[in-house]
Amino acid sequence: MTCHHKFTLHATTINCDHCQRKNRTAQCLNQKCDFASKLALSVNGKTPGPTIQVCLGDRIIVDVENRLPSSFETSIHWHGILQKGTPYYDGVSRVTQCPLTTGTSFSYSFVADNPGTHFYHADSVTQHADGIYGAIIVNEAGKRARENVILLGTRNDALVSGAYGALHGALVGQNKPVAKLILNGKANNENVDEFEAKLSETLFSFVNVAAYDCPFEIAMESHSFKVVNAQGSEILPVFAEKIVIYPGGRYDVEIYQIGEKCEKCVLKVSGLHKCSQLEQIKTVIRPVGDQNIATNEIKAKSLSANCSKDPSNLCNAQLEGVNPPDITFTPDLTFFLTFGHMRVPKVSNEDVEFRFVLNDIEYYPTFLDSSDEDGTLIPHINTVSFRPPSTPILSQYEDREPSFECESWANLSPAPASRPKSTCKGPPHYCECTHYIRVAVNATVKLVFRHESDSSNKNPGTFHLHGHKMYTANWRSSSDDMENTNKRPVAKDTIVVPPSGEISAFFKANNPGFWLLETRGDQITSAGVGMALIVQVGGPSEMLPVPAGYPTCRGLKPDDFIF
Repeated sequence: MTCHHKFTLHATTINCDHCQRKNRTAQCLNQKCDFASKLALSVNGKTPGPTIQVCLGDRIIVDVENRLPSSFETSIHWHGILQKGTPYYDGVSRVTQCPLTTGTSFSYSFVADNPGTHFYHADSVTQHADGIYGAIIVNEAGKRARENVILLGTRNDALVSGAYGALHGALVGQNKPVAKLILNGKANNENVDEFEAKLSETLFSFVNVAAYDCPFEIAMESHSFKVVNAQGSEILPVFAEKIVIYPGGRYDVEIYQIGEKCEKCVLKVSGLHKCSQLEQIKTVIRPVGDQNIATNEIKAKSLSANCSKDPSNLCNAQLEGVNPPDITFTPDLTFFLTFGHMRVPKVSNEDVEFRFVLNDIEYYPTFLDSSDEDGTLIPHINTVSFRPPSTPILSQYEDREPSFECESWANLSPAPASRPKSTCKGPPHYCECTHYIRVAVNATVKLVFRHESDSSNKNPGTFHLHGHKMYTANWRSSSDDMENTNKRPVAKDTIVVPPSGEISAFFKANNPGFWLLETRGDQITSAGVGMALIVQVGGPSEMLPVPAGYPTCRGLKPDDFIF
């Protein structure tokens, strides 16, 4: 089938009870809500936006109209949709398309080629955080439909997008990065959705839609979870009393009783990392039936990225797929990607390629301005921070600026990226460039992620690869740990690297295009400066033809700059 949707993006006022009532303020005060109404970014007037629910093989067409404030350029990424044959609709501004300016529209058209629970979100991290996101469900004929989708995310006290968000947040004194945990768009005291579960049968889909580094720990009173699917891949089922789900991650689970029966069982969601100080969000699940499970069937107290030798914890790298991997783990190319936070010396005028000059004064990004005499900690991959191209590299390859490009080469370890000589000094000086790794079509690629933990960040790192799925075949939980191997790993588009650890992920480069590899939680600005790079699969002549009438643009600036 062809499923046609229209998305209109707005700045919208939402009410604390999420209902259209005449006496909204009184209702909110009765519920002890933190606000009567607030401003958010929305899809068709709601956040989260509409759920797209289709069957495997259906074509999805989404007409997106940008009615956001005038400084807000935007695009929509379809997280979990592999875009095989449709790379121009991946939705990454300045990589696969021109951003939509206010008052313009763009039609995305692609096939639902990957069954499972997925989601869409604004490519801009801050617009995503401000409310532009929603679920995509791709069901398969003859298999259970995903009826209970739980989107776990965060909410800010005020808009954080663009100049408008920064100004508004500063004026009202509410520019804290994260203020609340939310479930399907609602916080505690806001009529949070409740659910009914037929034990051992009803399928629940948990999705971490947080734009920042906010994993969630999920637990349910007197019950255990049977995890059956991860990011659209069926897995050999595992039982766990708690599940930790990282940004971009998705799990499909069944629920089993392990303790005393409860009529209104409490599901508790706790924030970790940057959200560890926030109040838990709770909801009610009403069990139907008495499907018990013997406690000796529960293999772990928790499922997380903690790959230690603690037998009470199951590492998500240990999950095994129902189907064997469709690639061999003998790579044609190996890339070593060391990431973390690098301390760079205090910047001077000659360290940065300035984007703007106003009244003869040069301006550089404010995140480089530090009072610390030892310099500033900057997120990086192979010593460079990512700078988006100034034109969409997929559709306007000849218009790119090679002088701002850098590259990490295969089969070199350790391997600092090459740096543009005209704009960057050598390490440890700050360098911002359009970072690439380049691979041949159909090559088997091994990515070795090495996590440099430091005092500023001892948390796992989450990476999402567009256009492909990865198999985590090997890992170390720390630099001195023995290497572990999974001979039947699960295909995932989003993986988690333990702190101070190492993960080897394999993928088959069978989808020509320019694909972003990113960790959104450590991006400094909505422009994406930080831990990201572009995976170029194939040469320019191997890319699919640009669709007729495809928009063009030049000289794009990051969307968080005012001028």
